[in-house]
Amino acid sequence: MPPAHTPETGPAFTPPQRTRMPRWLSVTLSILVSIVLFAIGYLQSVMALVANTWAFEAGVVSVIGVLVVLFLLPLWGTVFVRRKWPWVPFAVGLGLALAWGDCLLMLIGMFHLIIRGTRRSAATAAIVGSGVTVLAIVRMCLLPTALNPFSFLFITSGSTPGNVTTPAPPRDLGLAVDGVTIAIGLLALGISLGVGFLLRRTRRMKSVEAFASHEAQRNEALSAELARQSERELLARELHDTLSHRLSVISLHSGALEVGGKGDSDVASTASALRQEAHASLEDLRHLVGGVREGTLTGTGPKKEQSTPPSLASMQSIPQLIASVQATGTVIRPSIIIQDVEAASTVFDRAVYRIVQESLTNAIKHAPGAPVTVDVGVSADSGARIVIANPAPQAGRPGEPRDARAEVIPPRPSTLPFTPGDPSPAVGRHGLSSTGSGAGLEGIRERAAMLDGTADIGVRDGQFVVDVSLPPFPRRG
Repeated sequence: MPPAHTPETGPAFTPPQRTRMPRWLSVTLSILVSIVLFAIGYLQSVMALVANTWAFEAGVVSVIGVLVVLFLLPLWGTVFVRRKWPWVPFAVGLGLALAWGDCLLMLIGMFHLIIRGTRRSAATAAIVGSGVTVLAIVRMCLLPTALNPFSFLFITSGSTPGNVTTPAPPRDLGLAVDGVTIAIGLLALGISLGVGFLLRRTRRMKSVEAFASHEAQRNEALSAELARQSERELLARELHDTLSHRLSVISLHSGALEVGGKGDSDVASTASALRQEAHASLEDLRHLVGGVREGTLTGTGPKKEQSTPPSLASMQSIPQLIASVQATGTVIRPSIIIQDVEAASTVFDRAVYRIVQESLTNAIKHAPGAPVTVDVGVSADSGARIVIANPAPQAGRPGEPRDARAEVIPPRPSTLPFTPGDPSPAVGRHGLSSTGSGAGLEGIRERAAMLDGTADIGVRDGQFVVDVSLPPFPRRG
């Protein structure tokens, strides 16, 4: 089964990347367009005053006309907010269109409302704007030809705009002016409606494409999560079915041995320790299976309640871990200082316990009978420092293999009271076990690296040392 892609690892479907215009360039172009629209629209509105006789006196602009010309400046200033608040220029332009037939500002506002507004606002603006534009065209056509703002295209001399005493132009000239008025009005209306709805559809299609891309990535992520969940459940079943039975049988046999060996204290003690270890292993297995099913083993956040059974793999259980190893007869010299346990993440808490556990397992497996020094210091401010040492077996003797990972490393300063134990006479008779694969030591390195820590493992001054440092972690509120 090929690996599924997720938003974190790269989606299987990636929408085409569009080059976006820099914001400063977009703002600059918007301002320049606004200035051009302001200039053209203002001049057009001033020309539209020709259709109003009240703006002239004896062929000269009246005081009222001058005031109206000045009043047009702030009205056309609304064109600068057409993108953010398109209702403003639309409403102002609607007033101009109803006042003297000037529809340009209204059409600009309608254009941006169609593009950026809701479906209802776009439809409302289109209906109202179209109706008012048609009324304005009819009104212009009903005016005398000399008062039509477009008459300047045909009347070149012999008349003054606004002079109602000017003789009426020929009839065919009036028809031409009316035709131009209708054509320009309908063309402006068609551009505002057609281009506006076209751009609205384009923006909607881009939005649909973005949504489809997001949903495709989400579906890929869900498919990958379902595949991982299926794999986790399969692994959890195999772990449970494979190990649970064997550990239960060991626990039953050790319990029977404990009962049957009451006359021999050593046998009873060993059987009791074996039964307790089997029971603890079952508890760890139950936690492991629950964590694998729910995918909570790699969580790095603060501890939280969940359906997974509580694990014994916690920093708080390190004293019990040491006691269980001491019960086997191994001499351990512990120095344990652990603070801020509740503030540590689940991964940090488990990592410290597992590092100590694997180090002790490595010591009693490869150097049985040798004393082990265990120094553990944990706090939120300083992180964790774990130093576990035991006398290194003598290398080079026949029949005594040497762990390839037991390299000689230079000593580094320790913040903990580290005092290596004296070599045990038993060490010379044993040496490193030939059954070790090195996976445990590699696991220690991986746990440290996962938390951005360091792990130095090897021989130092005749001692096999596991020296792990983990970074500080934040305190909880």
